[in-house]
Amino acid sequence: MTLEPTDAEDGDVLRVRANKLDLLERLADDLAHEIKNPLHSMVINLEVLKRRVARVAGESEDLARYFGVLSGELERVNRRIELLLRLSRPGRGAETTTLRDLTEELMELIQLEARHREATVDFQPGEGAPRVFVPREPARQVILNLVLDALDTSGPGATLRIVLDEAGGSARLAVESSGGGPAEPAAESAARLAVARHLAERMGGHVDGEGEGARTLTVPVAR
Repeated sequence: MTLEPTDAEDGDVLRVRANKLDLLERLADDLAHEIKNPLHSMVINLEVLKRRVARVAGESEDLARYFGVLSGELERVNRRIELLLRLSRPGRGAETTTLRDLTEELMELIQLEARHREATVDFQPGEGAPRVFVPREPARQVILNLVLDALDTSGPGATLRIVLDEAGGSARLAVESSGGGPAEPAAESAARLAVARHLAERMGGHVDGEGEGARTLTVPVAR
C-alpha cells in the first residue's frame, strides 16, 4: 500500500527546502565575495605584468596569445561570480520589470546547465516585452526552477525552448524540451515545481504543466 503525503508533510518539505535555500544563498554570497576580491586583484596585476613585459620584451605574438588566454579565463570566472552574487543578494520588494529581462539575467546560467546536460537552448523572446510588477529574486527562482525541471525530463541532445508572449492581459513564459534520448527521473522534480507554484501564487501569477509537456509561468501585466 502506498501512502500519499499529507498537506502538512508537503508544507514541511517546502519549509525544509526554503531553509536550505536560505543557507545556500548565504554561503554562496560569502564565497562569492571572498573570491571576487582576489580575482579583481589578479585582473589588475595581469594588466600591469602585460605592460611591463611588453616594455622589456617588446611585442610578441606568443606572449600576446598567452595573456589573451589568461585574461579571457579570468573574465569568464568573473562573470560567473557576478551571476552568483546577483542570484544570492537579499530579496527586495516588488518592482516593474519584464519576463524577458529576468530570463536574460539568467541566460548564462541556463546555457551552462544546458551544456552540462548536452542540450541546446532556443530562446524566443517575442516581439514585445510587457511590463510586470513582481519581486525580482522570487520571479527568477520560478523561471530557473521551470528550466531545471524541463532539463531533468529530457535526455542528451534535447532542445530547451523558452518562449515569451502576452495574452489576455498576462505575460507568459513557456519552457519545453523536445528531442534527445531517454531521461532519468529526477527525485527533486515534484519539490521544485511545488516551490515554483508557491512563489508564482505569491506574485499573483500561477504555474501550469509538468512531466513531458510545457511548463508555463503566467503573470498579470502591470497597469
